[in-house]
Amino acid sequence: MKKITRIVGLASIAFLLASCQNSENGAADQDAETVDESSQDAGTSEDTDEMETEGTSEEDNTEKEDMEEGSTNEDGDDNSDTYGGAQITPNYFIGSHSYDTGTEFLTAYTIERKEEEYISPEERLKTSLIENDPSEQEILGSFTEISVDGAKLQVHFTEEGNQLSTTSAQTTLFYDSLVGITALYGIEEITFTNPDGEEDIIVAQSPIDKPIIVKDERGLTRGYYTIYDKDTEQTLFLPGGDLDEQVENENGEPLSFPETVEAMGAVDREDAFYSSAIVEGLEVVSASLENGNATVQYTMDEESITEADRTVFENAMQLAALDFNAWEIRLVNDTAQEIRTYPLVGQ
Repeated sequence: MKKITRIVGLASIAFLLASCQNSENGAADQDAETVDESSQDAGTSEDTDEMETEGTSEEDNTEKEDMEEGSTNEDGDDNSDTYGGAQITPNYFIGSHSYDTGTEFLTAYTIERKEEEYISPEERLKTSLIENDPSEQEILGSFTEISVDGAKLQVHFTEEGNQLSTTSAQTTLFYDSLVGITALYGIEEITFTNPDGEEDIIVAQSPIDKPIIVKDERGLTRGYYTIYDKDTEQTLFLPGGDLDEQVENENGEPLSFPETVEAMGAVDREDAFYSSAIVEGLEVVSASLENGNATVQYTMDEESITEADRTVFENAMQLAALDFNAWEIRLVNDTAQEIRTYPLVGQ
């Protein structure tokens, strides 16, 4: 009896031990599953965070590239909305000057603007012609009545004969000055009449009995080049057509305005006595002419370019644009972030 009881007791103890062992194993399995699930959740969370981070990074990079691309596009645009501007007086006057090269006399030009009340183009043309008449007796100021009708200039002479005579040298300079100045005011035709109102008169040794066609008399010219006159202490401008500089492109056609500005950047002749108005330190970015409006965009080295250099450059650009009968020219200085607008023919 005691033996059975003992056996039963031992069996009970063994059963209890087995139950305890199974409970511990089950708890351990549950704990392991819990750890695995937590690890999976953590991994999923990390993967999600990495994906979100990568997505955000890609979006940021795309936005950055878009901004950089936009900045590049803006750099190439005409920033006229952000640049300061100045509308220059329309009162320009053309001057003509005789220049002796040693082998021939050439007519050089200047352009000057006066800050006064508005003066009509007709009055400015008359003033320019009379004040720059190279004849000894000042024919245009003494013996004429000048009027303008559109693009036609009427010169009525109140006297004739010896009073209108000139030397051979004066004759060339007289007509060069007359034709050159009128061309820069947009005049296409000049008519001379005698005291009786007839188109038959001898002026400066030349018989004139029909209208003078300005473009035929002057010939093709493109661009202007500089010389410094020590006597007058000013820079003068010589037309490219008088200097054998380029006036036609490879196809034999007259240079366009952009081509003219490009050609003005260098001098073709190695022995030239004249210079380019686009000196070192000035660089033309672009040039255009649309609907009578010319634009030249440029940069300059502020350490080397003086205000005098800039003035010479801008005067040369104005004269070049006038040969195309431009209504105005906008000079866009990217370095100074400034735009100067110069009214030209007809304004």
